[in-house]
Formats: sequence, C-alpha cells, structure tokens
Amino acid sequence: MDKNYTNINDDLLAKYLLGEASVPESEQVEAWASSNPDHRKQLEDFRNILEVSKLQTDHSIDEHEALGRLNIRLQRERKSINYKLVLRWAAVIAIIFSAGLFGYNNLIANKINVSSSGETLTQVLPDGSTAILNKQSSISFVGGFFNKTRAVKLKGEAFFRVSADKSKPFIISINDVQVTVVGTAFNVKGDEKETVVIVESGIVKVNNQKDSVRLTAGEKVEVSRNQVHLTKGQNQGKLYNYYYTNELICEATPLADLVLVLNEKFKSNIVIANPALKTLPISTTFKQEPLKEILNVIAETFKIKVEYGQNVIKLR
Repeated sequence: MDKNYTNINDDLLAKYLLGEASVPESEQVEAWASSNPDHRKQLEDFRNILEVSKLQTDHSIDEHEALGRLNIRLQRERKSINYKLVLRWAAVIAIIFSAGLFGYNNLIANKINVSSSGETLTQVLPDGSTAILNKQSSISFVGGFFNKTRAVKLKGEAFFRVSADKSKPFIISINDVQVTVVGTAFNVKGDEKETVVIVESGIVKVNNQKDSVRLTAGEKVEVSRNQVHLTKGQNQGKLYNYYYTNELICEATPLADLVLVLNEKFKSNIVIANPALKTLPISTTFKQEPLKEILNVIAETFKIKVEYGQNVIKLR
C-alpha cells in the first residue's frame, strides 16, 4: 500500500460512503483522509453531496451504479460552483472596464489640442461644442468630470458654438482676456495688439485683470493690452464670419471695418486716404467676388476713387 495513500479512487470513496467497503478498504480510506487536510475535505465534500442527494444504500445496485449517481451529483455541483465563479469574475471585469472607461473619458478623451495651419478647421470638442478656427490659429481644450470648468486656450481667431452646461462654464483664455459663457455662439480674435469678442447669440462675459463687461447678441468689445476700462459697442453685420462662410455681410457697416477684413481675406494693403470715408456705412453682401470687383462696388456706392499703386490700394 502506498504510504502516502495517493491511490484512493472515486470508486473506493463511493463504496466507503455507501457502507459497501470492506474493513481493509474502510481502514485505507480513513488512513488516507487522516494523512492530509485536503483529503479530509474531499471526503467530507463527497459525504455532503451524498447526503444532499439522498443516495440510499441499495444492495440490489452495485458500487458502480452508486458511483455513477455520485459523479452525476458532483458534476452538477461543480458546474454550479464554476458558474458562480464566472459570474463573480465577470462582475469584477465589468467594474474594472467601467472604471477604465470613465477614467479615459474624463482624463484623456476630454483633452484636445488642434491647429488650423494654412486652412480653416472645424473641430467638435469633447463636450459637444464646435470651434471653427481661422487660418494659423490653435486651441487647447480641457474638460471632464474632474474639472469644474471647460477651459480653452486660444491663439488667433475662432468662432464657437458652445453646448449649454450651467455646471461647467466654458472659459476661453486669450492674451490677458477671459471669455466666459454657458451656451452661446460668438467669435474671438486676438493678436499682439488687441482682443475682439463679437456675440452672435446668448450672453458672454468678457474680463481682463481690471474690468469686465457682459455682451449680448449683436454686441462686441475690443480689448487692448493693459486696458483699464472695457466698453462694449454694437457690431454691424457679420464680417467676423467671413473665413468660414466665404461671405462678407455688411449691415450699415463702417467702411473702415470692411477694409480691415478685406486686407485680412485677400492679404492686401488697402488704405483709406480720406479719414472722412472711414465711418461711411455700407449695407451689402459679397459672395465669392474678387477683390477688384468689391472695390468697384465700394467706389460706385460712395462715389470715390480707387488708386492702385505698388503694394498699396488707396481709397480717396
């Protein structure tokens, strides 16, 4: 006999539990069970399953049939245990996956950096807002569950349509100016000299380190560096959106404002030689017309002259 009692098989255990084992066989099983705690547990597991199964000793059935009944019960119990274990691991994996997805959405996916280079660029931000960048502009966005705001840093010019979320203000930083909104549409432009904010819809708060103003639809503010007081004014037309609509919409727009946009759009150098012409209002819409045709319309409208010189165009 193996002193480590490793040769005990299921047939012998079944006979022992059913009271069908001989005296030497019973002694062998009991010695085997006493030699190792795992053996004892295995025997008790067999006993428990036997009791639950209510298998009764029946001398008309041999030990092989008894073993068959016991094995069927064992298989059922093991399947049940394995199924519960699978469910537990599935729950753990689901929790880990959900936590990972939550972390990704709020730590990684809610950050974005984009640049427009030589073409305008339309970018949907992680919060559902839309930013249309003019050429040579860039933005960075940081939002998500762990941040109290939706923070944007802008260089250049962009038009924003902001998704409403009162719990997380949308704050744009450009130069020394901050633009704060909840849900609205507006244009922001900044260079080394000033920052200009024009509101198309909704309400926008604009502030620097010394003052602040609230703008509503059709209003604008121009903020130069280190400016003390901020003063809002009315915006005439929609020249600010020329870079993504390819239209120049003037509604009683001062000629000086139109000339400024023409110089940006066509990379030209138009100069209003007569200061009295700067405030002349013009109401019209230009769609895809070349610069020379636009200047002819301006000349006919105000009865002025257009002089083409070397690298300069003068309005007199």
